[in-house]
Amino acid sequence: MIIDVVGAGSLGLLYGGKLQAAGECVRFWTRTSEQADQLKQNGITITQSDEETYVKPDEIQANPISQLTNHWNKKPGDWILLTVKQTHVEDFIEMMATLEGQQHIKIACYQNGLGHLEKLQAALPQTLLCSAITTEGAKRSGDQVYRAGSGETQLGWSNALATVNEIIIEEQQIFTLAKVLRQAGFDCTVSNEIDKLIYRKLLINAVINPLTAIWRIPNGELLHKIERVRMMRQLYDEALTVYRAMGVQLQGDLWEQIEGVCQATASNTSSMLADILHKRTTEVESINGSIIRMAKQFNLKVPTHEMLFHLIQGMQSEGVS
Repeated sequence: MIIDVVGAGSLGLLYGGKLQAAGECVRFWTRTSEQADQLKQNGITITQSDEETYVKPDEIQANPISQLTNHWNKKPGDWILLTVKQTHVEDFIEMMATLEGQQHIKIACYQNGLGHLEKLQAALPQTLLCSAITTEGAKRSGDQVYRAGSGETQLGWSNALATVNEIIIEEQQIFTLAKVLRQAGFDCTVSNEIDKLIYRKLLINAVINPLTAIWRIPNGELLHKIERVRMMRQLYDEALTVYRAMGVQLQGDLWEQIEGVCQATASNTSSMLADILHKRTTEVESINGSIIRMAKQFNLKVPTHEMLFHLIQGMQSEGVS
């Protein structure tokens, strides 16, 4: 199987490196030529507890993403793992729009927040779009990737993007991808309730990410002061009110799940905090911005989300020291 990993951040290198080590043909597509050259010179090292996976430089296929369509037209891949952030999805769409044979493209989307699936389907209507919801945690330092334990990965086809006849065919291909990911060492399953998982992840990100970005703390530190927990709870309660109005029903105690994520990823730097520290555009528009837009549809107020949304938007272009 040929798997194209678009985005060579921590998540892309984790999945691509493990898949390559398991014997799959992986092609990495990076933002710059320098990043591709670094991978081909140094290889990839994935460290987890006392286990280490090393992909040798001569086994690495890496090129800047600007060359993807040329390579694909000559030799199409089987799956694209789209691991770039929401802020780069439109760049990916613009590039893929010129690709030949779009009906053969299968994309597993790892983005946070909402809106990317609709954008991708509108621009690439003949592609198979699969959502990938994961609790995998990874940090990258150059060609080194540190895997923070083993999370879960769930794949699925959003009901909003398919007809009944399409689902049967496309789910079979999603099961094939799940099998390949399991063979590479990922706890991967196929879910027929992927929409609920998307909303669950959105809620978790909308509570954890902006607060860690504002306070510049790892995830676990949110639980260490009552003032922080109170702010978390305000974000949680506001989002849950919106979900109830929408008829979104999620299983289990969601507050306990949020606390559990903070504990399980205690030392992790959230993606939003990482973006702020590196002076990059954050995903607050697709995370807390999504909560705000859904609230407006039902004339609901979500003042805490709105406040943090504007604070993050005001910070992200300059970053913080």
